[in-house]
Amino acid sequence: MFTKSVRVLYAVLAWLFVVGLVAQVFLAGLALFDQRSYWGVHMGLGHLIGLLPLLLVLLSFLGRLPRRDKGLTALVFGVYFVQAEVFAGIRSAAPGWIVAFHPVLAFALLALSLALAQRARSALRSGAAAAPSSPMALGAVGQSVP
Repeated sequence: MFTKSVRVLYAVLAWLFVVGLVAQVFLAGLALFDQRSYWGVHMGLGHLIGLLPLLLVLLSFLGRLPRRDKGLTALVFGVYFVQAEVFAGIRSAAPGWIVAFHPVLAFALLALSLALAQRARSALRSGAAAAPSSPMALGAVGQSVP
């Protein structure tokens, strides 16, 4: 039951991260085409949603997700860190053509996050439960495992 609950939370947070990324693009558009004051909101939300990939990494282990999903989750966290912390952090010190990878990585991050959220939803819909690590995890010694 614990594993199922963790996986539900994982899926909810994965989709929340996708929504946060779309909101980030919208806020960047507002800052470019409406009022520059939205840059502060864009930056603040960017740091706030950065907690989600970190939580997703933790939940991927607690929920005993398959290795491939753990890897994808770690990749999402890594791309987020490089996109939001490295490229955004060097914007005043690096040439513009390097800093321009910040929005490019945002698109990659959105694509990866969508894939992650869809995999999480599919796993829940199929009723995939965490596979026990050994037959002993199912019950008493000597019970057969189907």
